[in-house]
Amino acid sequence: MWDHTAVAADSKLVVSLMVGKRTYDQTLAVVQDAHDRLRSGHLPAIFTDAFASYESALLEVFGHRYPAKGRGRRPVLRWRQGLAYGQVKKSYTGGRVDGVAVRAVHGKAHLEHVLYLLGYKKINTSVVERHNGTSRLRNQRKVRKTLAFSKATRYHRWMSWLAVGLYNFCRTHSGLQIKSEGKVSHQTPAMAAKLADHIWSTREWLLCPVLGD
Repeated sequence: MWDHTAVAADSKLVVSLMVGKRTYDQTLAVVQDAHDRLRSGHLPAIFTDAFASYESALLEVFGHRYPAKGRGRRPVLRWRQGLAYGQVKKSYTGGRVDGVAVRAVHGKAHLEHVLYLLGYKKINTSVVERHNGTSRLRNQRKVRKTLAFSKATRYHRWMSWLAVGLYNFCRTHSGLQIKSEGKVSHQTPAMAAKLADHIWSTREWLLCPVLGD
């Protein structure tokens, strides 16, 4: 079981989570879910690893279909102007990383601007990797070589969602600290994303009503 996550690089907020096998359908589902949670019309800069399904899933969800010209021809699917996408490809030897290559798939100029705003020197997936490490630390079901691993799929999904909710609203992130006049203010990802105005307690989060459609 994989946690497919979409994490905002600036606020560290986990925007979307899908738990399941690493397939094209699952990748398409998390990309679609992330798209639906973004501000209408917003075209983000996206960084992923080199898993083959990402490029086609992103094109399917964020791309623009141009009408077919001529009888019998199919509509043309192309990248939208303003969308930026970069990949990080790691090579391994003996189970260890021995090389990292980056590739600007689309919107190179926009990618360079976003990297500058984030303070990055190059395309990377460090935010997702940091969250993966934090998730394994706080959710023992994901720790490798342990008797705490999940025995049932539904419980694994429930705990993954619980961990993400607590991470977003109840746990401060060291990368979001605000220093002013010798004082340090701590923030959760939800606060950085303007979804909350304080650090929630676990009780507050658990008792928060869920609004349906």
